[in-house]
Amino acid sequence: MTQPVAGYRSLAEMRARLGRMLIEEGRLNASDLQDLQQRAAWNKEPLEHALQREHILTEEEVLHRFARLTQIPVLQGRQLQIDETAVAAVPPRTVVRYRVMPLHFAGDAVVLATDHLRDSEEESELRVLLGRPVQWTLCTARELTEFITHFYGIGLETFLNLTASEASARRSAGDEAAGVPDLVDEIIRDAIKSNATDIHVEPDEDRLRIRYRIDGVLYPARLPRGIERYQRALISSIKVMAQLDISERRLPQDGRFEKELDDQSFDVRVSVLPIHQGETIELRLLNRGATFLRMEELGLPPAQREQMDTLVRMPYGLVLFTGPTGSGKTTSLYAGLAEVNDTGLKIITIEDPVEYRIHGITQLQTQQHIGFTFAHGLRSILRHDPDLILVGEIRDDETADIAVSAALTGHLVLSTLHTNDSVGAATRLIDMGIAPYLVASSLQGIVAQRLIRKTCEHCREPVAFDHTYEEEIDAFFPDRRTPLEMWQGRGCPYCRFTGYRGRCAIYEILELNDELRSLIVERRSSSLLMQRAIAHGLTPLRRSAWEQVLAGTTTLAELLRVTSHARRRDQA
Repeated sequence: MTQPVAGYRSLAEMRARLGRMLIEEGRLNASDLQDLQQRAAWNKEPLEHALQREHILTEEEVLHRFARLTQIPVLQGRQLQIDETAVAAVPPRTVVRYRVMPLHFAGDAVVLATDHLRDSEEESELRVLLGRPVQWTLCTARELTEFITHFYGIGLETFLNLTASEASARRSAGDEAAGVPDLVDEIIRDAIKSNATDIHVEPDEDRLRIRYRIDGVLYPARLPRGIERYQRALISSIKVMAQLDISERRLPQDGRFEKELDDQSFDVRVSVLPIHQGETIELRLLNRGATFLRMEELGLPPAQREQMDTLVRMPYGLVLFTGPTGSGKTTSLYAGLAEVNDTGLKIITIEDPVEYRIHGITQLQTQQHIGFTFAHGLRSILRHDPDLILVGEIRDDETADIAVSAALTGHLVLSTLHTNDSVGAATRLIDMGIAPYLVASSLQGIVAQRLIRKTCEHCREPVAFDHTYEEEIDAFFPDRRTPLEMWQGRGCPYCRFTGYRGRCAIYEILELNDELRSLIVERRSSSLLMQRAIAHGLTPLRRSAWEQVLAGTTTLAELLRVTSHARRRDQA
């Protein structure tokens, strides 16, 4: 049973016990401990912070030693269940003031998570404030922050300070929303720490909704209760940051600003749309210091890695990377480009925008407003004696025609195209007006891909296998010998309670052969092309996704989200 902090008269005594424990473990000698205690006193910090700063113990190691000394348990994320009634029983101001998180009830007592030991005075104050006994569970500072953010709202302390100062601001005829920019700043910082790519600010008549796009999926962000009364001030604050006209609420506006966080610089692009309820805002977060992945970091299985390497080293021809927006095409494209980049090749790119800078490569950015389009730039590039050309995207018939012509005249052309699978790229080029025989002659290969969310390693657990898909699995893996099992994340502070953390790519790589070229010339259907490609060894996206599910890397729900169920007909 969880016990209150007990068994010692003061925090100083407990830290002394910790020091003696480290000497017994051989982590420190008496002289080292004395020096560390003196430095901690000089820096006005507790011993446990000095141990972490000097990299003697991690935060988790400190907590587990305190747990042994006090019999207070350390939070176990996988078994964690938060009781919403316990959350409701502890007011937000108490959570902020004492930095605690209610977890559940244990009889009459409320169990609180804390990232440090508490003295008896603090415990007594909490017991009086909450009107019930208090028990403790230890957790890391990061876990505690995530708990408070998830259950009480982003920027809780800033919001509470804002509401507290509102009445006095009114009395002094000041700006009652003077603290709103700080709240906006906390929202942006929280989104960046969540690895979000976008923030959607969506006001309604009686509430304000903010959503983050994390790993390609939109998640609602928990906001402090009562924040909706500041929604106009919040939107105006964002517009001021982006140097937009706050008085204009009838027309769309676009702007940008920069944000610094943890030695990283972010470009925040702002788009404002007028709606019936006011204005909605989308913020795109771009890390200006982001670096592209290398080929070995893409996670390709050995066979597909060899295929990719072959395609990007072709002496000439057209190689396409396909998939919907946000599927990682550009990342794979740059990885392939970096693989072949050397002084023996003249490489020129034309992009919109230039996302990564690569030393030794000539990179151009389109300027639509002055007529410098992909097609216009591609024509000019051909006069600069390139060996390899990267076209950011084939968007129109003219660009497609020039890219195919360049591929047929001795250049290797890499580009992206929006199609659902690999074989669809050939059909798409024909639909754009390219003669089938030119498509067949120029096209060397297609890389179709998706990004699939990975199950959080901190909270993943086995789940019952869904036998609905057993027949499909047997068709994809006829020689399978291992038992079928599936996993999912239940949600924890490390994955923002989503059950997923990070993404990996799945690929479908098609290398054209004589049979497939003949089928393209004959304008045969995409389904027939897929069947013949599978017969020649193509690994469909659906099969690649199943490999990740059966390995426990992702979930069945994620497989169904990113791959087409119709893909089952391609099992041949």
